Amino acid sequence: MAREIVLWPHKVLNSATKPVTEFGPPLEKLLAEMAEAMQEAKGIGIAANQVGESLRVALVGREDGTFFEIVNPQILERSGKVTLEEGCLSIPNEWEKVPRNEKVKVRYQDRTGQWHEVEAEGKLAHVFQHEIDHLDGQVFVEHLSSLKRSLIQERMKKLQKALKRQKD
Repeated sequence: MAREIVLWPHKVLNSATKPVTEFGPPLEKLLAEMAEAMQEAKGIGIAANQVGESLRVALVGREDGTFFEIVNPQILERSGKVTLEEGCLSIPNEWEKVPRNEKVKVRYQDRTGQWHEVEAEGKLAHVFQHEIDHLDGQVFVEHLSSLKRSLIQERMKKLQKALKRQKD
């Protein structure tokens, strides 16, 4: 079953996640639930803290619809600058241009604990940086001006109140 996506400014989104130390069925179950939540929301990436789990795990979507399962990722190299439009499953219906690095080299573990490195550029590099930011306790609006961030935060608070009324 898909997990519910946490909306910003929930505190789990603003705290750094913990490294994964145990690999096996619990991690596999989390990855499956994250994939389902991401697909239901029509996203291209999701971090574990977006479904309420403070673990250093994320999914990063490729253009062909498949995705990288990244565990304990680290950005090893960054180069170039590019600004692309970005959105977030935890900040629905908000899109803003965000400056990021054009290319990144990322080291991560897979679901079995094996280490991998990947070089990404363009939109894929953008998604890697966005999801790794989540794992570091940062959401994309923190790259925006304080005015834009506060306007988005007000809209998110209104959305949360409306959703709470629907549930009650």
